[in-house]
Amino acid sequence: MQQEVRGPHFTVAVDLMSEPCLWRWEIRDPARDEVVANSWTNEWMAYESPDEALRAGRARLTSLDDR
Repeated sequence: MQQEVRGPHFTVAVDLMSEPCLWRWEIRDPARDEVVANSWTNEWMAYESPDEALRAGRARLTSLDDR
């Protein structure tokens, strides 16, 4: 994982995929050590830059933390 941001309940991190060579975000629940959401697996979305992926991951993290 390249960059990580912590919310009140979850963390979001971005990672460079090897194929295709794009960035994805992943949101984890550190208390249960499990993936809650992943842009590639759950939404079939990947991004050209880590900053773009992190912005999208933060937006998704905000919606999860608001629950």
